[in-house]
Amino acid sequence: MNMDIVIVADRLPDLGEYLYGSQLHFVPGGNGLNQAVAAARLGGKVSLTGFVGQDAFGRVLTNFAKSEDVETKDVRIIENTHSSTVIYLLTGTAERHIVFTGSSMKASIKDLPDLQFSSSDIVISQLAIPQDVIYHAFEKAKAAGAKTLLNLFPNYEVSKELLGMCDYLVLNEVELAFRSGHKEYVSMQHKDLRMDPSTVMRHVKEMRTSGSQTVITTLADRGVIGIRDNEMTSVNGIKVDLVDATGAGDCFIGAFAAGLAEKRSFKESLEFANCAAAISVQKVGASVSYPDRNEVDALMKEQYI
Repeated sequence: MNMDIVIVADRLPDLGEYLYGSQLHFVPGGNGLNQAVAAARLGGKVSLTGFVGQDAFGRVLTNFAKSEDVETKDVRIIENTHSSTVIYLLTGTAERHIVFTGSSMKASIKDLPDLQFSSSDIVISQLAIPQDVIYHAFEKAKAAGAKTLLNLFPNYEVSKELLGMCDYLVLNEVELAFRSGHKEYVSMQHKDLRMDPSTVMRHVKEMRTSGSQTVITTLADRGVIGIRDNEMTSVNGIKVDLVDATGAGDCFIGAFAAGLAEKRSFKESLEFANCAAAISVQKVGASVSYPDRNEVDALMKEQYI
C-alpha cells in the first residue's frame, strides 16, 4: 500500500535542472491496494492485508480501500515508520520514479493477522513486502486448498521455496527475461524486447518450478500469453490511446483473479483482464483509473465475443 505522488511535466529534467511541472496528483496506490481495487470494482469480494505507517498517508490509503468496498480489517499499522511512498515524474512518453519502501518492507510475520482462507479463495501477493511474510500467508492458503498467485514485481531475487508455493505466476516480458537468468534485459522496455511466443515459452520453462505451474506473461499492447503445463494460450492486444500505463499490470491481475473467482475459463479470464488493463491506461493514475464492470463487459463484447 503506497501513496503515489505523480508530477506531470513536458519532459524529464536534466541533471541539476529546476523544472516546472504542470500537474500534481496524490493517488492511493501500491501493488496490493491496486490489485484489490481492480478486483472489487469488477464485482470481486476482496479482503486486503497490508501495512501502513503512523501517518496521514496510512489513513488515506486505508479509507480509500474502504471506499472501494475492499475489506480492510487485516490492514496493520507498523509503528515508528512512514507509509510507503512512490514519487512519479511523467512526461507522456517516459517516466521516472523514486520509491520509499517504508511500512511495506518493515513488516514481519508477527505483524500478520490470523489469516483464515477457504478453498474458493484466490490469494495474491507481490514482492513489495518481505518474502517470509508472503511465504507464511501462502503456506496457510495452500493448506486450506486456496489458489495462490504471485506477481513477480519488483525484480528482487525470489527463493525457490516461495516460487514452489505458487499456482500462478504473473509478470511482464522484461521481468520474464530477468527471472529466467537474462538479467541484461532489465533496463529494456516492451517496445525494445518484443518477445515472440516461442521465446516466451522457452523462458517460462527456464524459470518455473514445475510443469503444473501456470505462468502468465503480459506483452503490453501486444496482448498476453498464458502457459499451463506445456499448452500456450494467447490473447491479442487491444489498440488504445496510451495516457498513463502506471498500474496497468495491477489492474490486469485484479481482473484476472476476479474472472477466475467467477469460474470463467482460463482464456476468458485472460481476455477479461486484458480488457480491464486496456481501459486503465487511457487515464492518469493507477487505481483511480480502473474500470467498472459495465466498461469491461462492453469492451469484451467488442473485442472477443
